[in-house]
Amino acid sequence: MRRTGTDIPRCLAAYRAGGAREAARFVAGAFRPDSPRGLRTAHLRTMTGTPDHVIAQSYAGMYTDPGAVGARPHSEAYLARRTCPALTVRTTRGAAAWERTTLGTGPGATGSRVEHWPDTGHYLHEEHPERTVRLIRGWTERHDGPTYRQHDGRG
Repeated sequence: MRRTGTDIPRCLAAYRAGGAREAARFVAGAFRPDSPRGLRTAHLRTMTGTPDHVIAQSYAGMYTDPGAVGARPHSEAYLARRTCPALTVRTTRGAAAWERTTLGTGPGATGSRVEHWPDTGHYLHEEHPERTVRLIRGWTERHDGPTYRQHDGRG
């Protein structure tokens, strides 16, 4: 979900007040109806087992702390400085279109790719594991030249 300027302070206040209960509310709505059985329950258990202060601190770290890049324009500036290709999967058409605008012409633009998976919730790798593996494998195989090997520890 894209966070707007007015959503962020409201969400942070809710996480500070409700911690794990508030995070569980987010997680409960983060799945498609046809998600694999048990996936929602597993994530709800994880959230409700996380200390309240950790939930609030994590959210602040993503959206409000100095250097946070979860909200625009901070994320736009950060993404424009990419120095290597990136593979991104977005679940909404608008978010995918926006992400494509961040590729620009810098060193990270060449080879970058943005996918739109409208049939996916927040946990795409768990909802569509085989599809995710195929996507990553295909993308990395196309980027396995000397320029990219320095990033994967093979030389």
